[in-house]
Amino acid sequence: MPKVTLQEIISKVDQLPQLPQVALRVSRMMEESNSNAEKLSDVIRLDPSFTSQVLRLCNSAAYGFSRRISTVKEAVAILGHSTLKSMVYTIIAKVALDRPVPGYSLSEGDLWYNSLTCAVYAKHIGQKERLPDPELAFTGGLLRDIGKIVLGDFVGANYAEIEALTVKEKIDFLDAEERVIGFNHSIVGTRVAEKWNLPPVLVNVIRHHHKPSKLPPTIPPVESKMISIVHLADGLTRMIGQGAGNDGLMYCLDTDALTRAGINVQGDYLERLLGELVDLNPIIKDLADSMSGKED
Repeated sequence: MPKVTLQEIISKVDQLPQLPQVALRVSRMMEESNSNAEKLSDVIRLDPSFTSQVLRLCNSAAYGFSRRISTVKEAVAILGHSTLKSMVYTIIAKVALDRPVPGYSLSEGDLWYNSLTCAVYAKHIGQKERLPDPELAFTGGLLRDIGKIVLGDFVGANYAEIEALTVKEKIDFLDAEERVIGFNHSIVGTRVAEKWNLPPVLVNVIRHHHKPSKLPPTIPPVESKMISIVHLADGLTRMIGQGAGNDGLMYCLDTDALTRAGINVQGDYLERLLGELVDLNPIIKDLADSMSGKED
């Protein structure tokens, strides 16, 4: 079968459903140095559905506030810039990712739950490894596989050939995707991120989260470490089996990148970390339920 052309990819990206415009506007405002709580609150209130989702998340057990948050202004003041930003991207990501992706054997909700799990795990590892902004690792983990929603149809049509190549040449699924189709979901995800005008740091996470050792040398060390943490969270999400698709078992940890980032995965580190991450699964379920409007 002929390889996919760039024009076919661009066409698929252009066909993606409309994302919540107010949420996108807020996310862009938060990248500007002159954004403030009052301006953000005013824009959030323009969309009643978005407002409701922000308040539902604020009042979920995952955020653990001691009192109920009842207004947008109060939510923006209490959450802080980084947490509000990751919350906004969570709402955007659910719209984009909560759909079936049969090419990767993902039923409706699987990719979304897998992405939310990776986000929570990445934030936890980021806190453990003392990242300056663990919320950025959360957002990176949330969005790292957005390319799958575009590439899924092409993977499904070529799955047997991709799988055979991983076995024959002992390469991971990502490399086999690119060999067979001409693109992999990280490259395609970069196109999606650029279409959505995501900030460069998130574009870099999406492009390099599978192979952080191939990051350009111009990437700052803190950003490189954050991408390596998302890579580790991705691998452990698959290991634990949270919404993993047919590529879940064909994943190689980039230990060189993790070592360079100062993350020591030797000895019993991974075993202890896995135990900590499994303990977070009730929080992930609560977040997912809150996003779906489910009540306890």
